[in-house]
Amino acid sequence: MINFHKLGYLDIRKLKAFTDTKNFWLHTYNPNWLFLWSDLYKPEIAFTNEFIFIRFLMPDIGMCYYPPFGNGDLAKGIEIMREDAKENGYDFYIAPISEEYKYEFLKLGIKIHENEQFNSYIYQAVDLSIYSHSKYKKQKQAVDDFRRTYKNAFVKMINKDEFPQVLEFMNDWNVKVKSDTVDNSFFAKLNMIKQAMEHLYELDIIALEISDGEKIIGIVIGTIMNNEGCVHALITMPGIKGAEEELLSYFARSVQANVKYINLESDKGSKELRKNRESYSPNRQEKFYATFSL
Repeated sequence: MINFHKLGYLDIRKLKAFTDTKNFWLHTYNPNWLFLWSDLYKPEIAFTNEFIFIRFLMPDIGMCYYPPFGNGDLAKGIEIMREDAKENGYDFYIAPISEEYKYEFLKLGIKIHENEQFNSYIYQAVDLSIYSHSKYKKQKQAVDDFRRTYKNAFVKMINKDEFPQVLEFMNDWNVKVKSDTVDNSFFAKLNMIKQAMEHLYELDIIALEISDGEKIIGIVIGTIMNNEGCVHALITMPGIKGAEEELLSYFARSVQANVKYINLESDKGSKELRKNRESYSPNRQEKFYATFSL
């Protein structure tokens, strides 16, 4: 049995020591993403001499195991995880499997399949920072219209002292969204933001807010993994056109000195989110693979 424990922020540095040496692109391989959304996915982690083991609860599927990270034999690590699943009465699934691990699994004769709803959308940071390319005409126009309409608007870094204002924004946003549709992910988003604010400085989180001069009308929470800036949450008040485009542009500019790419993460199977992701003309999609029950 693997001695798992609840993933804590002190585990992140140990996990990053491994992921920072790899060419990972999936946002689900970002240690900060896993920690920030821990209230939703309930991740657990274990460290051994050969492997880093991670398991988490995938909605609608159940317990899933990450590929065993480390320098040990992959087949051996998989067998250890299989035994853990058997001892705990779990069906044995491995996900997410990235392109780096895809061929290793195929060599072992393990069948995998793509789960498109969790693919990561990847963009050039320079493209999103200024929207200068002709394919971003719509975004550029939205930003220009926003600036003309909200002349007192500004974007700034969020600090811990502003947590009450951020919570007020989230509550106002939820009320506004519910007037049109029900957002079942509100509490997951709220808990993620609370986690980010609590560990804002320890985890080097990039948190920005956009204000109309009086109140917050949008926030973005992100972190850096290797050569990409990952956007974990981008939330703007409904009905304020151009606020999202302006805020995303500022985020891209704030990380551009350190990364070449922006990861807007997945569409989670939502047609609305997919349309939104595709509207920014992704450079590529990083595929998310999973095993069938083993």
